[in-house]
Amino acid sequence: MSNATPCTLAALLTCLSLGANASTTDVSLVGTLTPSACTPSLSLGGRVDYGDLSIPELPIDPDDPTHSTLPLRNLTLLVNCGEPTPLALVATGNRRDSNSAGEARTFGLGNTPKGEPIGFYTAGWAGGTVLLDNLPADTLYSTDQGQTWTPLTSALFKHLGDRPDTRFGFASTGSTSPTPARQLSLELEVSGWVRNDIIHFDQSLMDGNLTVEVQYL
Repeated sequence: MSNATPCTLAALLTCLSLGANASTTDVSLVGTLTPSACTPSLSLGGRVDYGDLSIPELPIDPDDPTHSTLPLRNLTLLVNCGEPTPLALVATGNRRDSNSAGEARTFGLGNTPKGEPIGFYTAGWAGGTVLLDNLPADTLYSTDQGQTWTPLTSALFKHLGDRPDTRFGFASTGSTSPTPARQLSLELEVSGWVRNDIIHFDQSLMDGNLTVEVQYL
């Protein structure tokens, strides 16, 4: 400081004095930080097209003679992330008023022209088809906003289902919480059923629709 000129010192003192007497205002920095973006995609554009079907030619479900079964279809669900990210899947049915089964693990197929439910379908997966970064993974589920996770071992419940309060996570084999990964891959098996009695209605168009949401954990 001994080599500083008086002018420099004077200017500094003046600035300090002005700062002490000035009014103040705050600057707030706000924003939302999210993990690396993840992009979900479905093979075939997520479209399962059965074309024209004749109900009498469909096999009757032996467990439910009131419905006939649609041909099985498969879709590949991929979720790609820029960085390893723990995530969960949540499904929402967009045709709830047309679900002739009325079960949480099923989705509606739309209504007949007279407003009657056409049938229902499921979208499930087998444990061996789930991959995280190309390695086999386990399925977990949570019903408390992702606070706790439980391994899902029964194939019966490995369905997306119309359950907005249920999250499905995926973990490395043996892990008890979702594992961060760059890619999730699973094979969805779409199974459908139509009511046998809609044969008495006019031609009906199936219009099933569901939304799969990726949630960051």
